[in-house]
Amino acid sequence: MAMRGRQAEARRNDDLVLAAALEVFSRTPTAPMSAVAAAAGVGQATLYRRYSTKGELLVAVARRAMTQIVGAAEAALENADPGSGVAEFLAWYATSGTLRTGSLLGTFEPTDDVFTLAHRANQDMQELVARAVAAGRIRGDVTGADLTLIASQVASLAFEDPERTATLRRRYVDLALQALALTEASPLTGPAPDAAEMEEPWERARSRR
Repeated sequence: MAMRGRQAEARRNDDLVLAAALEVFSRTPTAPMSAVAAAAGVGQATLYRRYSTKGELLVAVARRAMTQIVGAAEAALENADPGSGVAEFLAWYATSGTLRTGSLLGTFEPTDDVFTLAHRANQDMQELVARAVAAGRIRGDVTGADLTLIASQVASLAFEDPERTATLRRRYVDLALQALALTEASPLTGPAPDAAEMEEPWERARSRR
């Protein structure tokens, strides 16, 4: 059943707040909660009713990002063409903004459910890659962790013109996908990254709890 009235408004406000928080804190980690309220266009009272501390808000930001990554990866796994599944996921991943969550590590303590989501995302990405390798669509010396590192590099491209930024990000996603498809190429310098390596910063942050 669709949400109505105050429930729908609360959901919209929460989406605005979490998107604004990711934007604000990834740019200025020390920014106050009031900056998030201003960016989201909501009152501070509305923000504090939902998140009483900055730590709670940051955990929610990370949970939202990890949930989005898992959703996108699992949607790509439903693609009957394994190669297209990798392509659609990488294009989304590099442009979704979710990778900015990594810049927030060290400023909050991930809860167990957030870490579990991050682990699930890494597993899904590895499955995406393994399916495409088995189908002969991408080279065999890459891992799911490679997708995160490739997407992170593409996502770091930023220019004053948003349209130019979007165009160049797509350009380098295309270049990466063409390189991934070189199944007869010389082996890459190794060893390849794996999920444990990607999760190490999350583990360190979680151990501070």
